[in-house]
Amino acid sequence: MKALARSWKTILFWGLGLVAVLMVGAVIDGSGTSGTCMFILMPYFAAITVTVPVIAVNRFGTGILVYVPYALIGFFPLYYFDWLQSGALVGLWAVFVWSATGPFIGVCLDLVNLLAGRFSPRTRAIVIGAAMQALTFVIVLVGMKYLYTPASSMAGHLYFFDREWFFTLPWMMINGAFGGYTAYALTKRV
Repeated sequence: MKALARSWKTILFWGLGLVAVLMVGAVIDGSGTSGTCMFILMPYFAAITVTVPVIAVNRFGTGILVYVPYALIGFFPLYYFDWLQSGALVGLWAVFVWSATGPFIGVCLDLVNLLAGRFSPRTRAIVIGAAMQALTFVIVLVGMKYLYTPASSMAGHLYFFDREWFFTLPWMMINGAFGGYTAYALTKRV
């Protein structure tokens, strides 16, 4: 019973850490260094916050649960800013779809963790971090293409995902892999 309580605390702590990383990444002004927020800093730190609980708890469903705070807390700003205030989303349904993308990435990471079970813990963590960022890239690309109106402020970001994918996808995966390795190192210290 103590192990289960410890697992919930670990998942909640790192899930809130993911929210903090994504909030900081959303407010970084990357105008002087285009792409810093999404492709270099955030993938590394986000991969740490997701990979630590996935490899530490090592139970199917951990990835989904880590993303629940992101989905619940992120729903309200998304609804207010992107739907009510700016009208950037194509419909109210897009708020719900966009919020569900986090837990969807989480279930995919649970599957990656399951499939990579034969790998060493270090390799498994690196694969989870890289896979997280590959999944994030695809989800963000699809979300910006189909959930936002063409005239929205997402056009600049969409350019990097749609036309510069040969730069953005590898950078996200490399930084995610480094984040996964760091997560492995952190779990070895505890």
